[in-house]
Amino acid sequence: MHAAGIHIGASKVFVGLENGEVHSYQTFTSDFKLLADLLIRNQVSTVAMEATGVYWIVLYDILVEYGLDVWLVDGRQTRQVPGRKTDVKDCLWIQHLHRYGLLNRCFVAEGSLKELRSYQRLREDHLRSSAMHINHMQKALTEMNIRITEVLSQVQGKSGMSMIEAIAGERDKEVLLSLCHESVKKNKSEQILKSLEGYYTQAGLFALRQAYNGYQFYQQQIAECDIQIQRVLEQMNEGNLIQQGKRKEIRHNRPNVENLGGHLLSKFGGKNASVMSGITDYTWLQIYSWLGLSPGQNRSGKTNKRARKGRPKAGQIFRQIAQGLLNSKRLL
Repeated sequence: MHAAGIHIGASKVFVGLENGEVHSYQTFTSDFKLLADLLIRNQVSTVAMEATGVYWIVLYDILVEYGLDVWLVDGRQTRQVPGRKTDVKDCLWIQHLHRYGLLNRCFVAEGSLKELRSYQRLREDHLRSSAMHINHMQKALTEMNIRITEVLSQVQGKSGMSMIEAIAGERDKEVLLSLCHESVKKNKSEQILKSLEGYYTQAGLFALRQAYNGYQFYQQQIAECDIQIQRVLEQMNEGNLIQQGKRKEIRHNRPNVENLGGHLLSKFGGKNASVMSGITDYTWLQIYSWLGLSPGQNRSGKTNKRARKGRPKAGQIFRQIAQGLLNSKRLL
């Protein structure tokens, strides 16, 4: 077995061969192909490379296409001994460790699973950005002493967003109240009217409009991600979709994906994770996308390496599930 080791950074890639030779390439796609040609000429059959930020992804795919056995490894496995600090020595050190079987291969999603994870993780990013704009809306309202955030449980609900959308050009409290859901008008009319007695300013209205537009933008981005998630799930389970029974209600950030539960059941051979307390089809999808099986994303090159803090996303999801159960009145 001829093994090679690769150290990849933001602008350069270093590859170490068994004879001690080290070659460097830039990180353009054409250079990645030249690197692959070098490995083939030297009869390299397997190569190990650290997971460095997102820099490794394209090189990994190209080397796999060339028929090489590519091992993506966690940087903690290749941690250098004192004195080994250069990129040249890094790639040779990785080569030696790999040659003697001292590295473990990390899981790398492929095909439809890789695509699904990309859309789901992008969706999570949009949700975080959306939440930021909710905070901005709440701040703008408070600065104008419009207190609907104290009356409504969620300002981003149907009633709150209807009033916020209209506030830019409407001051009549009765008109704004008429935009609310019937249950709100029935139970909280007096409080809503009092909360709308604000101190309107041009700067405050501008900030509110900016935050509202930002929120709506990310809601559209989330909807587009849902379309892609639906498409990939249908491809993965074509002709084998398990018919789902009654599913748990998804209370927050529900994906607009038809038969989500059925797709997940099909993917896992009928095994139903949602029978466990606190797990809905959405948290099941999140866990599926964030199991933390891939290596840490420690960067090198132009940026500094940072130690992994031991808080994988999947663990945070389970923590949220547990917190939700503690706050609920009963276990499902």
